[in-house]
Amino acid sequence: MKITTEKPAPVRSDTAITAVDGSAATITNASASTGAVAPAVFIQPTLTQETLSPPLRDGGPRAWLVVFGSFLVHTFAFAPTEYVFGIFELHYHHVFPNATASSIAFVGTTGSAVTYLAGFLAGIVADRFGFRITAFAGTIVMTVSLVLASFSTQLWHLYLTQGILFGIGASLAYYPSIAVPSHYFTKKRGLATGLAVSGVGVGGLVLAPLTHMLIDRFDIFWTLRILAALCLVVCGVASLLIVERKEHADFDSAVPAPKPSIEKSEDLDPLATEQSAVPEKQPFLEALKVFKDARFLSLSLAELAASVGFLIPLYYMQSALILGLSNGASFAGRILLGLASDYVSNARVLLFCSWATAFSVLVLWTVSRSFGMMLLTGLMYGFFAGGYVSLVPVAVAESFGTKHMASTIGLMYATGGLGMLGGAPLAGFLLDVTKPNISYLPVTLTAGVTMLLGAVCITSWAYLNWKVTTRRIATTVAV
Repeated sequence: MKITTEKPAPVRSDTAITAVDGSAATITNASASTGAVAPAVFIQPTLTQETLSPPLRDGGPRAWLVVFGSFLVHTFAFAPTEYVFGIFELHYHHVFPNATASSIAFVGTTGSAVTYLAGFLAGIVADRFGFRITAFAGTIVMTVSLVLASFSTQLWHLYLTQGILFGIGASLAYYPSIAVPSHYFTKKRGLATGLAVSGVGVGGLVLAPLTHMLIDRFDIFWTLRILAALCLVVCGVASLLIVERKEHADFDSAVPAPKPSIEKSEDLDPLATEQSAVPEKQPFLEALKVFKDARFLSLSLAELAASVGFLIPLYYMQSALILGLSNGASFAGRILLGLASDYVSNARVLLFCSWATAFSVLVLWTVSRSFGMMLLTGLMYGFFAGGYVSLVPVAVAESFGTKHMASTIGLMYATGGLGMLGGAPLAGFLLDVTKPNISYLPVTLTAGVTMLLGAVCITSWAYLNWKVTTRRIATTVAV
């Protein structure tokens, strides 16, 4: 930044600024007919990344490679604990014949919950040490966990390996991957994030039949070893592509922009001014300050409530065809609704997704008495829940910026892990209570009500974010 060193003249009330170029301004006397020019003074601009650096490029080939890397991580990070675990569960019954169904299912539930709960630290680590290093470390941990799981002789070995250890590795790889698309996109942020998270659907579509084929040809333990090698290759390549952007075009919108001030340029240190544009590493405890923001609390409560019921429809709809079509609808929703958010408004599309998801579970699933109604429920739930998943990271980027996005998402999703850990077991308990005349009404109501609470919290976030945005616009106009 160019610093003007000329001694400034006092600015009278009848003078006016006729030009500001970000470093100096020309002052003219409004009452003078000759248009005499007074000595220049330095006008300190608003200290944001937008004024300290030139506009950042939105998208580009490098950015799409980053999205592809995020897509690859999503294909594998949730497969062994969620979307493919049903295949493992079936064969674990033969390996551990004395184990109960719920105890085996808890292996996958543990892995999925730890993936989210560990986000409390994984996101902070990613922002502190870099996305590429963190994602590659997660890849190594996931690979080692699957190899160790292949030597399990007791069920608790799987809790430690395929459950806890894999969940930690998946968390380290996942949070840089979910945060990085927003670093490179603004206008197409919704589409980029939707394409990245759609890897979950593609991973389930490819890895499910592959896992089944490998188990039939070899055995379950050699299948774990082959998947470990596949994880190392796929997620290892992805880690090389996932690099955070050092420059950030957006900033924390929670802090109103200060008005420009007229200061003597000789009081400014040029080196200090230039260094202010360089992002500093965030201290670990500094990330916790986001809890003071009501918008963050609203999003976190939404994740906590919605995650309780999120897996219940996938576990208890009891139709392979409906579940398959629901996953296909989820894949489409992640991309199409992400694209729609780039043209309409992310807040509006996210609001609609949250309420439509709650409606599909609380109303449609509750009144479903035929295959057609169940199919409609599965399609609607998959489509809008998939959109919800892809739009929440965009909401975080819009509300809090991208500079510390991984840690912000990690802290928020950690609350969701608590709900996910208890949601499916709670549904199973409620179903057992209705025996011998099994009724799914308590299950559907539990999932529906928690989804409804999530929608209410998303509405709260949208209102609070609108107030902050309105205040910023008013401040800018006043300046």
